[in-house]
Amino acid sequence: MRILAIVYVVLSCGFLHGQQSNSEDYLDYGAIDKQSKRYIDLNIGNPGDDKVYILRVEHSPEVTYRLTSDLIQPLSTVQLRIQVNPSQKGDFNYVLKLYMSDQVNPVIYRLTGTVTEELPDDNYLTKCPDFNAIPAGPNSPSELTIITINKATKEPLSKSTVSIIHNGQPSGTWITGRLGKFSEKLPPGFFYFVVSKEGYLTKEAGIYVGPEISEITIPLSQNPAYDPPVPTKEPIPEPQEIAQQLPPKEAQEKLNEQMTNESIDTTTQKVMPELVAIPAENFDPSYFKDVNVVFVLDISSSMKMGEKMDLMKYSLNQLVSKLRPQDKMGLVTYANSAEVFQSSTSGDHKEELQKSISNLKPIGMTAGGKGIKLGYKEVMKSYDPNKANMVIIITDGAFNKDSEDYQKTVQKYAKDGIVFSVVGIQTREKDAHLMEEAAHFGNGRFVPIQKLADAHSNLTQEIRIASFKGAKKN
Repeated sequence: MRILAIVYVVLSCGFLHGQQSNSEDYLDYGAIDKQSKRYIDLNIGNPGDDKVYILRVEHSPEVTYRLTSDLIQPLSTVQLRIQVNPSQKGDFNYVLKLYMSDQVNPVIYRLTGTVTEELPDDNYLTKCPDFNAIPAGPNSPSELTIITINKATKEPLSKSTVSIIHNGQPSGTWITGRLGKFSEKLPPGFFYFVVSKEGYLTKEAGIYVGPEISEITIPLSQNPAYDPPVPTKEPIPEPQEIAQQLPPKEAQEKLNEQMTNESIDTTTQKVMPELVAIPAENFDPSYFKDVNVVFVLDISSSMKMGEKMDLMKYSLNQLVSKLRPQDKMGLVTYANSAEVFQSSTSGDHKEELQKSISNLKPIGMTAGGKGIKLGYKEVMKSYDPNKANMVIIITDGAFNKDSEDYQKTVQKYAKDGIVFSVVGIQTREKDAHLMEEAAHFGNGRFVPIQKLADAHSNLTQEIRIASFKGAKKN
């Protein structure tokens, strides 16, 4: 049965993941027994405009592999299947190196796991299974058609801009064709779609995409404040018959443009007048102090609900893109307990920070007090009175369960000039009030994030406010 999902708010997501030079990934095969399949499938992406060739693959003798193609077309992916063939019980640690034409150094995969029982000799050390021999599983990508229409007339909207965001990262933007639609293969998971068109209100929303959903229709409302241009005698060009996917750089520019369009249901922060005159992209040292910030992240099970985790990841990634080499950022997570997830890292290591953000997963109960104390301990490692030193907690609810003394901790470090702010992800009004009180103890602010447009700018704006030196004096 074909299922039609009607979406009334905009979404955005991404699906291309290009490999970086000097990249090294660990693939954990877990516990292997006689019934284990022993292979992992990876998507190797090419987000650029030129063809990329896989030149060669080097690997341990106990490893076999298959590729759907050794040529990766622009803005597309190929699949790499890596199978391990351990010869004895116990732990194993193998290596596979992937050499690509657009990189000087190979991409290195370290393959680890444990063989838990003796494996049969016959028909065991086989070639890696062919892709066509394996039926599509529940995690396989399925084709999804996105349709944009006029909410009032139900007519398709050509030349609509549709951006897609997944796991906190943008990875694709399309311009719809004459029929107002395009199709793309997406794996099961939570996605954001952001849709805009001249003369219409930009919308955003997040939904879970599964194999049972084959179409999403996104209706746009006309902008009552839109002043259409005066018609000219020049002929209006016909829209393209088919949709067009934009190259990565242009896609990012379009997404930034969408996020600054007039939107629905977004929460904007109040900004000090002196800061309003400075463009949002400006993070010049003459205006802003060096930043030393540690985020205390709520990864309790409640963050699984809806788009909360994606909103948090997207907010953090937006900030990472703005960090300067002299800035430092660390991540502390808390659920059942607290741990340093990413030690303070300078702003010129953006890929390392983004990888850690991508690996965040919600689990467990809430222990916010422990996380706050660990956050302060971490920020003090890079403390400098001349910097903007900050601890920022990001949560969806009341974080002070079993942590009645968090106020004392916040007030103690506030005396050293460490600002404590609270970011609320889709919080209830009651919790928002508690968060405002908590931020007050640390001379910080409460930063609300309800939708993607808030995530695009509110956290970055909080950093700019806390590090602002003041307007230049002539």
